[in-house]
Amino acid sequence: MNGSTAKSPLVAIITERDSSNICRPVYMAEKQYEQWKFIKQNHNGNYYLTNLMRALYDLAACPGGRTHAAIQQKIFGPFIMHYSLAQADRIELIALKVDQSLVSAEGQTPGLYQSEWVDEENNWVTQGTSKKAMALSHKWKGAHMAAIPGKFDDKGEAGRVIGEHITKSYRAAFSASEVQTQGNHFSLFWMNNDFKDRAHVESIVSFIQQAKLKNTSVRWLVHGEGAGVFVEAVKYLSTQPQAGVLKDTASNLAEQAVYFSNPRGKDCREKQLEALCEKVGLNYVGTKINDFDILFNGDARDKFTDKAISAGGVMGLSGVTGYVGYTALSNGYDAIMAGSSIATTMVMGTSAYVLAKDKATTFGGYARNLPKVVSSALGKGNQQWH
Repeated sequence: MNGSTAKSPLVAIITERDSSNICRPVYMAEKQYEQWKFIKQNHNGNYYLTNLMRALYDLAACPGGRTHAAIQQKIFGPFIMHYSLAQADRIELIALKVDQSLVSAEGQTPGLYQSEWVDEENNWVTQGTSKKAMALSHKWKGAHMAAIPGKFDDKGEAGRVIGEHITKSYRAAFSASEVQTQGNHFSLFWMNNDFKDRAHVESIVSFIQQAKLKNTSVRWLVHGEGAGVFVEAVKYLSTQPQAGVLKDTASNLAEQAVYFSNPRGKDCREKQLEALCEKVGLNYVGTKINDFDILFNGDARDKFTDKAISAGGVMGLSGVTGYVGYTALSNGYDAIMAGSSIATTMVMGTSAYVLAKDKATTFGGYARNLPKVVSSALGKGNQQWH
């Protein structure tokens, strides 16, 4: 094959016979074909290999035959893939390697972990070693439990707090006493507070696909900023055609249920979350809104605005501005605490609502609970179940 980067005969591993979405085939060196067979035979249950396989199908489905002279690289946990886009009519998979230093990654490395109930601690304890797949056979009341937390100091704190969210969000399925037993665990996908890494989206897609491939029930608890990443993963499933062995994993996901707790991120309003789940067949259980998270959650912000408008009407003032002393700020994320003439300052977008001390009680819960509003925006308030 003229211009090929390979030094040995090539064999096609992905072609139009696999899917009508394939725009150009994927080749690899014949002597490495056993690696491809291994991936196809073992990806079920290993989300790194599933990511790798899906990435190849995505590349093959890319329209336009884009080319790039340099050797490309993608990393999926301990697996490293090198490939070439030098030829417009094909993709060449050059090498697959295993980085042994990543096989037993510990510390705060993003990845899949298990949070286990330990009687001596009377709490959930997150294990130090990451896992290559969820232990789907480990179930609580008929379904495996999996959590995707938002922002926490570390995965240990995430596991402890998220355990409470799980028992409260799924109280109709089980009680805390039923699941808080020695050795019981839930899967925890820890992103180490990096919620913009596309690799995390791909990982969540793989988790969902792995459960579908094994026809296993899963209950998801998706928290905080993790909701925005989960939404991107579900959008991927709903818009990106799946090929080969993954073609039936993007819809009819009724065996998987999801509950959103204190969600943050794009398209994370309650109605949007419910509609997205319905689109791919996920069993939508519910959403818990942190009413004090007025900066980062649209539903909480709307509720606060409605309260402000209502309060202004009751006081007989000229709209919200007349009541709260509305003022534009150059940076809406600055929380300003002033002297005795001002009781509170609430920040919203690029504006601040300043509540006069003698009228603050009209806002009821918002004025009395200002510390929770500030904590949700600038501290750890959004971590808790309110």
